[in-house]
Amino acid sequence: MRKQIIVASVVASVALHAASFTPLSGALKQVLPAGQKAFKTKFVMTEDQAKLLNGFGHGDFAEDDEVDVYYTKDAAGKVSGIAVAIEEYLVRWKSSHTWVVGLTPDGKLTGVAMVELTDKYAFPLAKPDFLKQFPGKDPNQMGLGKGMDGISAASESCELLSSSLKRVAWIATHAELK
Repeated sequence: MRKQIIVASVVASVALHAASFTPLSGALKQVLPAGQKAFKTKFVMTEDQAKLLNGFGHGDFAEDDEVDVYYTKDAAGKVSGIAVAIEEYLVRWKSSHTWVVGLTPDGKLTGVAMVELTDKYAFPLAKPDFLKQFPGKDPNQMGLGKGMDGISAASESCELLSSSLKRVAWIATHAELK
């Protein structure tokens, strides 16, 4: 009985530190063009690609890691939108951040949707006032304080998001979209 109480306490403690904000299907609807069929592919990293993606900062990717890439096509069969669902970790804080980042075919952001955050200090990153700054921007030109506003007490999460935007832009241009 004591073990069950301890396990229940640990599970409850972990649950209190995670918050889901938008289900994946809702996140995809937020960042992909409306009214078009979405397709899915997996981007599987080589060792060199993982190293390159880690070079954007705060990365812990390894060979054979997979990232889901979604995309839509217009009536002519041309890619009209791209969304990358990515989970990132802040090892120091033992926290994960899961978001979906949308891009136009020319690489501009269509939006960022938070799926889950496990760091309570990062919860403001999911607020509409924070997320509205991204559409139309070039993710490769963004950094904390350089095209991207930060959140007090969540600066490492903001830096992680900035790195993620650059990773996602790279993945979107290298994923096989058939």
